[in-house]
Formats: sequence, structure tokens, C-alpha cells
Amino acid sequence: MALLSRTKTKKKLNWKIKAALQIILSKTKMGDKINHLHAKLQSNYNKNVCNYQFYECLRKYKLIPKPVSKEYALEIGTGYSLISPITLYLLGYKKIITVDITEDLDFKTVKKQLKFLLDETILNELSKECKKPKEGIKQKIKNLLTCINLKQLLLKANITYIPEYTFKDIESLNLQFDYIYSQVVLEHIKPKILQELFKKTGVWLTKNGYSIHTINFIDHFANTGFFEDKSISLFNFLKYSDKFWLFWAGNSIAYTNRLSYMYYFELCDLNSLKVLNFIGENYRENRLNKELKIHPDILNHYKNTYKISDFTKYQRGTLLFKKE
Repeated sequence: MALLSRTKTKKKLNWKIKAALQIILSKTKMGDKINHLHAKLQSNYNKNVCNYQFYECLRKYKLIPKPVSKEYALEIGTGYSLISPITLYLLGYKKIITVDITEDLDFKTVKKQLKFLLDETILNELSKECKKPKEGIKQKIKNLLTCINLKQLLLKANITYIPEYTFKDIESLNLQFDYIYSQVVLEHIKPKILQELFKKTGVWLTKNGYSIHTINFIDHFANTGFFEDKSISLFNFLKYSDKFWLFWAGNSIAYTNRLSYMYYFELCDLNSLKVLNFIGENYRENRLNKELKIHPDILNHYKNTYKISDFTKYQRGTLLFKKE
């Protein structure tokens, strides 16, 4: 019986094991792709990515006050999928710019994901939102599926893809945007760059433009999966110094800035950006927060003083703002 009990017991993985592996991977050319490989090997990966990206993109778009101009849109953080910018193309945006710090798009994967937009439920949602016939939208998707390479697909969908971008790359386009958005990207940007991004957002937005970002606030080493450390709080990373955290998670694969929703409110206030809406969410059962301590290095990032409960109030949130 004792032997049987031992074989059924699942070992807990310490978050530092995953962190150490990501440090090693970050030093290799293919590190980020290898880190993402386990996700791509899951069954229904492309269908799940398509559904997630489409419905998250649509959810954010629905939060924008209507009517809205649809000249230019900017996506911060393309990632491994084009579903979000393609969704905006199908919703009627004339030109979409999507930027990322790395070049991760694969044409075959893009096409595999794209075909799931032909789902009847998705087509109905698009038709309802943009008030255009479903058959016309369906034909646009089919036309994209005939493309023989990524360059042709981007051209047909009115998308400009800028990998390994800098802010100067965006500014060189000499455009103002009606819509600037991201999906769980801002938490991976360092505070100084975030400050610059919000400052430039105020310049890049049109007078009646909107910016909306969904941001994750939890410790990614507590994320579900094979390497999940079930012994730690979802906000475990808040107790460490900047030096300690940057040693373990300061690399290009693992980095998260550990900032909560209050920081983004302060950035808006600092840059004369008017917050129109904030939707805080808690999508997982929390644990061990009663034992949590906030390191002074975390508190020093904020202009105002907050309670511990403020830092753990939301696991993710969607922030909508515009120029004042």
C-alpha cells in the first residue's frame, strides 16, 4: 500500500527549475521557439489559438465607444499569430500595423489558424459586428487562404508586420492611429520602456482614437502546466527584490515587470490619458496570499501608496483610455 501511495503522489516542481531552463534557452538563437514548442504540440493548438485571439480581439473592440473611425490600427506584440490583425481587417480597418520584438510568425501556422475563422459562429459574430453580409466576409477569408506566402497574405489583408521593431520604426510611418491595442503583452515590457510607450501613445492616437490593453498581473511561474509550481501564490514574485528577480527572470523569455493595474492608471495620469474603462478579472482560485509580503523595490515603482490587497486584487485586467 505504501508503494502504491508513493507512485500516485505527484512531485511539486519548484519554479526555479523552469526559470533555470528559460535562462539557458534565452542564450540560444532558437530559445524562444523551443520554449513555445510544448504549447504547439498540444492537440487543437491552432484552433485554440484562433478562438482565443479572435474572441479576445472582438471583446476589446466591442468595448470601444461607437461609431469609431477605422483608418489605422496598431497592435503591440504580434506573437505567433495573425488572427487579431486579420480580425480587424475583417471588421473593416483599412490598415493594420503589427509589431513585435522578435520574428515569430510562420506562414504555415498562420494558414492553419486562419481556416478556423470560417467557423459559422465566428462568421456570424463578424457579420453582426461590422454589419456586412456573412458571405462577403467568408469570401475574404477564403481569398487569404489562397495566398502562397506570408508577404502576399499581409498585402491582401492590408497588414504591415514589423518584427524586431523600435519606436522609431512606428514613428517613421508618420501615421496617427484610431486604435492601439495589445493582448497580455504589457506585463513583459520593462517600466522605463512602458513609460515611453504611454507617452508616445498620446502622440500616436488620433483625437478620437482609443487604446485598449489586456494585461496579466500574476506570477507566470504559477501558470498552469507541466512546470506549474503549486506551492506558490499567484503573486509570489512580489516578495522579491529587483536584483533577485532579474537574476531568475530578467531574460528575454521569462521577464515580467510585476506591475499591477494601479501602475497603468498612474501612467495614464502622467501622460494626460483619460481612463474610460477598466475591467478587472480573477480567473483562477488564489492561494497563500495571506502570507504574501511586498518587497520595497516593488513599492518604489509607484508614485502613490497602496495596500497589499490592491496588488492582489486582480489577476488580469483590460484598460481602455484616450487622449484627454
